[in-house]
Amino acid sequence: MIMCDNVLSSSLDSEILTGDEENLADNYNHPIEGLIYTPCNIPGPGANIEDFETQYAVGCSCRNGICVSELDCECIRSYNRSYDGNGCLLPERIVGCIMECNSLCLCGHQSRCGNRICQHGPADGLEICMTGNGKGMGLRTTKKIAVGSFICEYAGEIIGIEEAKRRAQSQSDSDMNYIFVLNEHLANGNLLKTCVDPTVIGNIGRYINHSCQPNSVVIPVRTNTLIPKIGIFAASVIQPGEEITFDYGGNSSAECNVKSNKLCLCGSTNCKKYLPYDALLYLE
Repeated sequence: MIMCDNVLSSSLDSEILTGDEENLADNYNHPIEGLIYTPCNIPGPGANIEDFETQYAVGCSCRNGICVSELDCECIRSYNRSYDGNGCLLPERIVGCIMECNSLCLCGHQSRCGNRICQHGPADGLEICMTGNGKGMGLRTTKKIAVGSFICEYAGEIIGIEEAKRRAQSQSDSDMNYIFVLNEHLANGNLLKTCVDPTVIGNIGRYINHSCQPNSVVIPVRTNTLIPKIGIFAASVIQPGEEITFDYGGNSSAECNVKSNKLCLCGSTNCKKYLPYDALLYLE
């Protein structure tokens, strides 16, 4: 069993496409000059390359490409069902890690397989916008998003913790900090940290702002390798024109439940006034 919490320590010039990740590419306009677009996580300084090359699980033998129940899919039987018939996250899977079908599975028809939701790329109708409230750019939807729907991945460079510390500590107070630290609590008591930095190399997920009363959640999703996709799912119905947000602190453990000196501008009724961050990034 894996429990997880997450903390975000807070134009299209080129594309980085790797193998079967090509279908993740989005068609959105990325307005930040110099941003290198990637549809999926790529190894950066300090990353364990073996984690990108090691296949995480044996595939299923479902030849009909459906994969919706434990009765006909070895993947779902081994790791439990994650999605309903509409491709929405089941309520009980809001905590933990999701295992989707992978490249070794025989259910190659990804448009039909009910266990490859995060592999279809970001949702339609997302729009990068200026928030107009001091937060800068944000991400909103032009279409209604149902509860449990996959919105997009938060993708960028996977970096080692020492590199994450170096980058975080070299920033000024006025700089935006996009480094995302995913903390997964393993059944053996160990803590697995995954650091993602989309500052220079990233996808549409980098534009999502923090809120102390968010409408989406972050859940790790594994497909082909040990490196998790940082999946962003709707926690409530998101209406057209509504900004997409998540809590940068998540259900943080004590070590990560730290307030930064950066003001929170989310405007929610339960605003904590300051953005959270992972204290580990600032330890010498």
